[in-house]
Amino acid sequence: MLFDTISQELSSHTESWKENGDVLIHAPFFMIRNFSLASKDFLSSTQPYRMQEGRVVIVKRGEAHYTFNLVEYHFVAGDVVVFMSETLVEKQGHSDDFEVDALSFDYSDPSLPNMGGGLVSLHLDMQSSHVVSQHFNLLWDMAHENPFPEDNLKSILCSMLLYIKSQPSHATRLLPMNRRNDILKRFVNLVSHYASRERSIPFYADKLCLAPHYLSTLIKETSGRTVMNWVNQVAVKEIKVWLAYSDESIAQIAYRLNFPTPSSLTKFFKRETGMTPNKYRQARL
Repeated sequence: MLFDTISQELSSHTESWKENGDVLIHAPFFMIRNFSLASKDFLSSTQPYRMQEGRVVIVKRGEAHYTFNLVEYHFVAGDVVVFMSETLVEKQGHSDDFEVDALSFDYSDPSLPNMGGGLVSLHLDMQSSHVVSQHFNLLWDMAHENPFPEDNLKSILCSMLLYIKSQPSHATRLLPMNRRNDILKRFVNLVSHYASRERSIPFYADKLCLAPHYLSTLIKETSGRTVMNWVNQVAVKEIKVWLAYSDESIAQIAYRLNFPTPSSLTKFFKRETGMTPNKYRQARL
């Protein structure tokens, strides 16, 4: 079984990460405050991560580039990001003064507001940023109470999410939205969610109600990359996540990710990365 990999990093190295800022963990809930990424390399740029919990992230200082579900985002101080679905995360880089507040939550909780998408990205003005920070600080103070005030925290979180939802949002777009680029965007979203188990062109063509040949041509012309290049990229990242953050055998991972045999997974992974799954796992220890 795979849990939220970023939460695992925090839970496994709590004392070490406290050098970066304030850390509060009440599994599966966590909060980090005034968390600096300059003093320690939190999250490796060579290791993909899988978030399986929701997040609110408030950028307080600096700037950073991250890729979420294959789409690159640039964040600066004043940005607030809310994740409401399972997300594949990769760090591209950040400034030495990059600092955030963040918290996790169960995005499947039906009592939480519908944010209208898997990722909401906002740049707040000073007043709105202050209101969001007040919510966060109240959550932080209350989370230290004993017994743990789960219902009260959920109420404040709902208030925070509703306030964020009421603000004008901006979506990072790498391409202007015409029909071809809209199909590319939908295709990339499908790949990020299904490529761990579905690795055939007809599967994605059927999801998009397109002929396989037309989809192949459109994706190559629009992105400069083939359908299978996109699909294989996510499949490799998913294998890396399971190798790094589970104790499952290669055979179990192959079954989970819909490879016909363990040897076919090993052959695929070595072809794409130049190393075997076992070598990759050993290097992560």
